[in-house]
Parts: sequence; structure tokens; C-alpha cells
Amino acid sequence: MAQERLDKAKITNELEELQLEEAQERVNQMRQRKESSRRRLASRESDLKRGRDMDKARQANCWHKKGGKGVEMLSRGNDHNYAVVKHQLCHGPIIIICQRCWHVAEPPDTALNQRRATAEQKAEYKRLYEEYQWWLNLPTDNVMSGTQLFVVNRDESAA
Repeated sequence: MAQERLDKAKITNELEELQLEEAQERVNQMRQRKESSRRRLASRESDLKRGRDMDKARQANCWHKKGGKGVEMLSRGNDHNYAVVKHQLCHGPIIIICQRCWHVAEPPDTALNQRRATAEQKAEYKRLYEEYQWWLNLPTDNVMSGTQLFVVNRDESAA
């Protein structure tokens, strides 16, 4: 009987040790997955930042003009027209896209120019609006594209 109790105690201790090892292994795997996920996220963020920086550099060096031959004129067109496309979105605003550097100029957010806006927000709105107007007024021989604007027709007889 005493031997049986010792055997049961030994088996119970071994079982507890195995369960503890399994739990420790699961914890280690979870930590490794979490760390791997964190590294992938950091890598993606780094790639995206590098891409945005490259886009900004390309856009800063672009003259946005048509024309030019050879690699040296890739971003420095020599035509009097600009290589921009103006497109009217279905809800009204016009966006301007440079065909050389893919810069997209959009109208500024009107929330920056509300009554409750701070002086800094209003100044930022004014700067963005002037920049947008510059893009909008660029001379080009391209034709503006667009889509059907949303039009709400009220049926007066149903009212």
C-alpha cells in the first residue's frame, strides 16, 4: 500500500512537471509569435516611411512640366504646359494629379477654416488653399476628366 502511494505520488509529480513544461512551451511560442509580429509591423512601417520619403523627394524635384527628352529631362520638362490631369470627383471636388511624380493636390479640409478653428488652423487652411489654387491654375492642354455628379431630384408630387 505504501509503495502504491509512492508510485501515485511519483506519477502525479511527473504529470505536473509535464504540464508545467507544456505551459512554459506555449508561453514561449506566444512570446515568439508576438515578437515576430512586432518585427513584421516595424519592418512594414519602415518600408512605408521609406516609400513616403522617396515620393516626397521625387515630388520636390519634379517641375511638373510636359516635354523633354532623355533621362536628364525625366523630371524637368521644358514645355509651357504642365503634365497635370484635373479630375472632378463624383461628389464635386477637383483633384489635380501630376503625371510625372504622381503628386495629388486636393482641396483643403474646410474644418480648418471653421469659426471655432484656432489661428494656426486658419493659417494652415490659407496656406493649403493657396497651394491648391496654384495647382488648379496650372496651364495644361489636358482635358479635365470627371464622373457624373450626384444629383438629388426631389419628386415634388410625392411631397
